[in-house]
Amino acid sequence: MKKHILLITSFLAATFSLAAQDVSENISTIKSKYAPDSRTTIYNIKAAETSGPVVLYGETTEQAAKEALVASVKASGKEVQDYITLLPDEKKLEGKIYGVVHVSVADLRYSGSYSAEQATQLLMGMPLQVLKKDGWSQVRTPEGYIAWIPASSFTPMTKEEFNAYISSKKVMFTPDYGWIYSEAKSTSQRVCDVVAGNVMKYISAKGKWIKVALADGREGYIEKEKVTDFASWAKNTRPTQESVLKTAYRFIGVPYQWAGTSAKMLDCSGFAKTTYLLNGLVLARDASQQCHTGQNIEITDIATQYDRLQPGDLIFWGRKATPTSRERVTHVGIYVGDGLFIHESGRVKFDSFNKNHPRYSQYYVNIFVRATRIIGTEDQNKGVTSVEKNPLYNIQK
Repeated sequence: MKKHILLITSFLAATFSLAAQDVSENISTIKSKYAPDSRTTIYNIKAAETSGPVVLYGETTEQAAKEALVASVKASGKEVQDYITLLPDEKKLEGKIYGVVHVSVADLRYSGSYSAEQATQLLMGMPLQVLKKDGWSQVRTPEGYIAWIPASSFTPMTKEEFNAYISSKKVMFTPDYGWIYSEAKSTSQRVCDVVAGNVMKYISAKGKWIKVALADGREGYIEKEKVTDFASWAKNTRPTQESVLKTAYRFIGVPYQWAGTSAKMLDCSGFAKTTYLLNGLVLARDASQQCHTGQNIEITDIATQYDRLQPGDLIFWGRKATPTSRERVTHVGIYVGDGLFIHESGRVKFDSFNKNHPRYSQYYVNIFVRATRIIGTEDQNKGVTSVEKNPLYNIQK
């Protein structure tokens, strides 16, 4: 009798284990289809073994992934108990599922700690979607990147508050660096620093000064000649070959910082991203994401085919795909012309594919992977959006 019970118990355990394995395979399959890039999606879902229904729990930003997973488990004939949290978690966030950066440059990290690796930076006035809060807040940026930001760097908002901010008249700071002052004179107390691309609410004008407000309520004055109307800028600014190079040259000599995306410090993809942002476009965050946007330029040998490139094109380096390994993109720069390019490598500087140029680099010829054209692709569904049409810069329905 004991032997019979042991056999039944073993059979049931094996059945439950097999069922759990099947569900785990479903979870992995759905992830690869709906949430393949953890930099832009969250998909942390598990299944619990029970003698009854399959219990699904965890969290995801992808409603389609959640629905597909539940449907796939039910289709296998199993009952499902769905405890998956769909982010943003509006109830726990008390409706404050949006936010706006209120410091000149906000550092975001891969987890909610100052000791965690830096992921990216955001500029003052940039909108966010807040996904969840645990001391720090996990947020999604306008380009879709997901990272953690401290409470001291942004102001959380309800949809109504956020839409009021989006609808308000705003100005954008255009020089590289500057200050907001407590009074309409540069000898008064400073309120905060500002960098190129920072956006503030417009309150009023006073001679050569404009009174502005930050998302956290601080107010101050900034010189009128150093700002431009944000709505007009977003509507009318699009990159040209000349404007992209002019902006890129502004950053020559700016030192390298991992995850930097501001005039203060930059990494390679941050340099490309910020150059295009100041020309009205929102690019993907990392080089390995940027290389899959825009229009691909067919080049097999960069040393002899760089004439296929146009000023403003993005150039990518790393390791080409082989029969046994995938392509790996690790670096990006902006093409200037006649083989010359500008990139962030220790500092923003020039190098060249042209053997006759004093900045010729055999190294960058050897590790060239691909190139893409960004200018003119923002309305072609190629992974590039204008600030004007980017979802987070617009009213939330």
